[in-house]
Amino acid sequence: MTILVTGARGRVARAAVARLTAAGADVRAAGSDPSATPPLEGVGVIGLDLADPASVKAALDGVDRVFTYAPRGDFGGFLAAAADAGVERVVMLSSIAAAYPGNPIGDLHLAAENPLRESGIPFTILRPGMFASNSLGWAESIRAEGVIRSAFPRVHGTPIHEDDMADVAVTALTGPGHAGKTYALGGPESLDEYDRARIIGEAIGREVRIELITIEEALAVGYEPVVRAMAEAGTDPLAPGPLSQDVTGIPSRTFVQWARDHAGDFR
Repeated sequence: MTILVTGARGRVARAAVARLTAAGADVRAAGSDPSATPPLEGVGVIGLDLADPASVKAALDGVDRVFTYAPRGDFGGFLAAAADAGVERVVMLSSIAAAYPGNPIGDLHLAAENPLRESGIPFTILRPGMFASNSLGWAESIRAEGVIRSAFPRVHGTPIHEDDMADVAVTALTGPGHAGKTYALGGPESLDEYDRARIIGEAIGREVRIELITIEEALAVGYEPVVRAMAEAGTDPLAPGPLSQDVTGIPSRTFVQWARDHAGDFR
């Protein structure tokens, strides 16, 4: 069995590759710019341009299963080529936003999900909420000043570790019973930004403080749909999960674990 993992620069893809190769799977990693992709142990990275039929055909040659992020743009050509190549299963990393059509982020992900659902290829879709790795956006200011600048520090999320998403992806790629399933995923705890700042500070042995900014300042540096959604969100804690361990049987990782795993990024 040969498994194609696309988006080889992504943290979830890289974690999935590590798990698959450790299990002895035949893995082919692909990315839009292999020269910009950090090396993967034991796996080369090939180029994949979804708009180039020859590139798609080469990437899919001999492939049985595929992991993919929800791509932007036309996905139909890739899926048609996957069906022609005899691909037996596709696992897509999408977003929980797709459960709420009518917002730009959700609609972007649905534009990739829907062709997959209609392709005839057995599929599994993963819809995580807040990625714990979103907190890496604070790394530069924490390293330089020990500061997080935010307009919405009391808004809660249930951040999920990239390794938990990779565990679910690998389980869906290699195990039975996941065809046609859509798995919403969240982390095991509801945290606001003050909580996450404290946890990161504890992981690096340095106080990390929040500095409030205005919504206008947030819009100047952030992705507008995300900033607008944060502005409309309440400040009540959220229900944790659904948890990766419900699919994998592996205990879901806390944000404390994530912060320890990434302490070097913040020092």
